[in-house]
Amino acid sequence: MSAIASLHIVKAADLPEIVGAAGEGLAYEAIDRVGRANGDDYAWSGHVMLNVLTSLDELDIMLASPSLQEASDAINADYDGVTLIDSSAKAFLDRLEPAAYRPADLVDLAELGLDDEETGYAMEDTLTLLRDTIAGLADDEVLLLHIG
Repeated sequence: MSAIASLHIVKAADLPEIVGAAGEGLAYEAIDRVGRANGDDYAWSGHVMLNVLTSLDELDIMLASPSLQEASDAINADYDGVTLIDSSAKAFLDRLEPAAYRPADLVDLAELGLDDEETGYAMEDTLTLLRDTIAGLADDEVLLLHIG
């Protein structure tokens, strides 16, 4: 089964509206209404993004914002696969540099069914997108990353 990764930028002040909508099964509609889609297209499967995020977590590069865990849990109850990342993740920007990793460090080749060359491109594109998007977050903005 394929998955898609989508990135939306939302104002932190709008998170309660999304959380409230999630309680009514309308999280997606609220995200679409108050968020703006990240302008960069992500051409890889959402499984690649999930694999990279999981690998980063294992390397103690925790992009998900602990202060937003309650909101994340509420949104995920309706719209599963959401990770909320705020500007505090900028502390990890230097660790999101693609040149610092080999593809095998972050992407499980067997799980994703990609060849070595594709894996390298997928890792580079994913890290670059995360790094650039997080770098562009204002202090009052949150990256709402959905994989599903």
